[in-house]
Amino acid sequence: MLRREFLRLTGGTCLVHAGMVVAQTQPQPEEGLDTLARRTGRRFGFAVQPSHADKEPVRSLLQQHAGVITAELAMKWNIMSNLLGAPDYRAADQVGALASSLGAALRGHTLAWHQSTPAYLTNAAPEQFVTAQTAHLQALMQRFKGRIHTWDVLNEVIDAAAADHQGMRQSVLSRLWGTDRYPALFELARAADPSAKLAYNDYGMEQDEPWCEARRSVLLRMLEAWVKRGTPIDVMGLQAHLDLSRRFSAQKLLRFFNDLQAFGLSIQITELDVRDASNPGGVAARDEAVAALYKDFMDACLSHPAVEMVVMWNVTDGDSWINRWNQGQRRTDGLPQRPLLFDAQGLAKPAFHTVTASLGDATVKFDMKKASNG
Repeated sequence: MLRREFLRLTGGTCLVHAGMVVAQTQPQPEEGLDTLARRTGRRFGFAVQPSHADKEPVRSLLQQHAGVITAELAMKWNIMSNLLGAPDYRAADQVGALASSLGAALRGHTLAWHQSTPAYLTNAAPEQFVTAQTAHLQALMQRFKGRIHTWDVLNEVIDAAAADHQGMRQSVLSRLWGTDRYPALFELARAADPSAKLAYNDYGMEQDEPWCEARRSVLLRMLEAWVKRGTPIDVMGLQAHLDLSRRFSAQKLLRFFNDLQAFGLSIQITELDVRDASNPGGVAARDEAVAALYKDFMDACLSHPAVEMVVMWNVTDGDSWINRWNQGQRRTDGLPQRPLLFDAQGLAKPAFHTVTASLGDATVKFDMKKASNG
């Protein structure tokens, strides 16, 4: 992207400092991100932790921009279970109350995931695990019945490198619940809350890399089998943890969206952020590169009628999971990554302005009839 085009999209002015053009942060527009998204029938939101959501600047940013709220951790099974397995719903209830106070849609994340299995069940007999997983799913869905827009019923069960297992991840969930019984989770969920949309959620399928292509192929085979079986799945959740070190192809992404659309699924971007761990240069150069990838990705997503919402994974760089945990991707210069739309102080970055431009320029509306191939 040419620098002058980048500055136009970000709404930035520029300064010349040490021979480098630096885009300056501009005030946020009066219209919030969700307001802009609604123009094409979509929603825009954020994943939150209660401990961050009630403090500034996150609180004010949510009030201005959030039309969707996802519980980052608070609705995960191991987080709400004590050592004896008794549930503690307090944090989950806080997230639900936040969504209600904002008038935002609430996404439930997640009912079944190998990494959120409580420790006391990891060596359980299959019968014990199935009973416990079923009871957890039903109890949690009953608690939030009628308040959830979409449930991530099942999370991250693909491992394209697992050739001996047809691309399915081997985990406590596959071992104790069984890969062939994954559709039963959706059947239980549909019975527990018929009004909620039901999603499968996974990562690593958005960019133009061979391993992403392999994961897309495994996913499509799995979904095809589920659809033929009559599995009650409504949504494909694409996490979209993007990375500047990977190529991006709008053409390939849109072809993948068409494949998902053919199964009658809508598409939700559920955990969007951009890693810049491998990118050299100062903050301004990194911000420019991050903003450019956001622009390319958002433009592609908003050009497809099956895409119904975009959810950022956290609100500011200061509360980003990437900077809390680093996930083995620490920058060599020791600086924190800048993966989101707002910096640690809550100031809008160039990425915010490119996303705003994408939402404002979008003309293709979310259309469930088209998303259902109707």
